[in-house]
Amino acid sequence: MCKGLFEGTEPRHALSINRTGKGRKIQDTPKEDFILCKACEKRIEILETVFARIINNIHLYRDLPQKFKLLSLGTQQYIECNNIHPTLFKLFLYSLVWRASISNLFEFLPFQLTEKDEEIIREFLNNNLTVDKKLLLEGVEKISNIPSYHSCIIKPKEKSESSRGIFSICSMSETAHILLLIDFAIFFYTDETSIRHVLEKFSNKQNQKVIVTLGETEPWLDLNRVYLSKMLNEKNGS
Repeated sequence: MCKGLFEGTEPRHALSINRTGKGRKIQDTPKEDFILCKACEKRIEILETVFARIINNIHLYRDLPQKFKLLSLGTQQYIECNNIHPTLFKLFLYSLVWRASISNLFEFLPFQLTEKDEEIIREFLNNNLTVDKKLLLEGVEKISNIPSYHSCIIKPKEKSESSRGIFSICSMSETAHILLLIDFAIFFYTDETSIRHVLEKFSNKQNQKVIVTLGETEPWLDLNRVYLSKMLNEKNGS
């Protein structure tokens, strides 16, 4: 999901900004080895392989009307993803937030689920991820006891170099979290009262259709700027 950070840059690089606002060039996104055992890494890898193509397809939603339905609620446009099983999507989404929470990397320290939510998600992943892609896809219909969390996914209407956002992950509170992943923003809430009313209308807590909210380029970039500024101000004690 973070490949877009380096698209169109030659030589390959991005700018990493530390807590003081000072920047340095980097050539890859943060990675952590041995966060899981080999068997569990394999199960995660299978899930990510399935979603690699799905994520690319989401950016091509206008060209794939059989897979994505463009809808509006008032003036807000969003897409329904007809080819993404909502339970499979939750496995993928929860794997992202859980790994971000348990990571020891400096870049992920601002993101932290409660121990209770970490364990709920860990158990869900452990019970349902498989070491075989066919088993994963065939078994998804039988999965029950799905953890019920609000999540809202936002992306720019058109993916391009001019719409490229930032890579940053943080917890806004104990129950409200955000993952800014270059071309996607994921708002994740572990408490019913944390999500704003507007975002709740586009929540993926329901297990019927995966919803991705669309934004114009400038408001999308403003969202990235606001959270970057907020995080820097918090780190500097402002």
